[in-house]
Amino acid sequence: MKIKNTCLFLLILLLSVDAFAQREGEIEYEKEFLFGLNFNTNAGLIGGGMIRYSKLVRNKKDQFHNFSLGLGIVKHPKELRYANQSGGSFIAYKKNHLVVIRPSYGREFVLFHKGNEDGVQLDFILNGGLSFGCLTPYYIEYSTGSTTAIVPYDPVTTPNINLVVNSPGYTTGLGSTKVVPGLHVKTGFSFEYGHFTNKVTGIEVGFMFEAFAKKMVMMEAPIDPTYTGGSFHNNQFFSSVYLNIFYGGRK
Repeated sequence: MKIKNTCLFLLILLLSVDAFAQREGEIEYEKEFLFGLNFNTNAGLIGGGMIRYSKLVRNKKDQFHNFSLGLGIVKHPKELRYANQSGGSFIAYKKNHLVVIRPSYGREFVLFHKGNEDGVQLDFILNGGLSFGCLTPYYIEYSTGSTTAIVPYDPVTTPNINLVVNSPGYTTGLGSTKVVPGLHVKTGFSFEYGHFTNKVTGIEVGFMFEAFAKKMVMMEAPIDPTYTGGSFHNNQFFSSVYLNIFYGGRK
């Protein structure tokens, strides 16, 4: 264990020394365009996607205007997917899907820039903007006796999860989507790698806080005297740790 910790410390030290050495000199690009995948603590396996455009601030050698657009999936922490004997699956007591569109503006500060053909660049990013929370009703295939009907989950009309056969997916119910406005702010560090100055690959890690105009109802307990699972807490404010993996170009 001590050997592993020592090796990790030496690796971090070497990268730090290399980064400090690369700070000297001029940044050789003025514009940058990136796209990538998002992973965060409020989503499942993949949290969404992002695109980002950066432009050098006039009379500043190490600051960039940062414009980005993100699409994120938000899940309730108590979501639980059930499978039945007929091969279908569904999320019990789910009321709405939540997808958030996030246009952002901010600043990107280059702390250490990489060399001409190799190295690591470290940026600090601070931005924020509007959040458009899209609540789409969660539809289920519900048994009504001899037939089934595709209907939105409702704790009054469809209280018994044992009668749920399947869920048709995200696209069903898009026409009934309701948009709730909000705001978000995020801050993070970007680690960029690459052998050429006109191409970039890297990761961004950081923290985001988001607030909406009202509670975002994603789960709702059934109105059923036999139900003993308790109520679901739906949030108006969200915080998360995120990771972006991105690729792009510069000029």
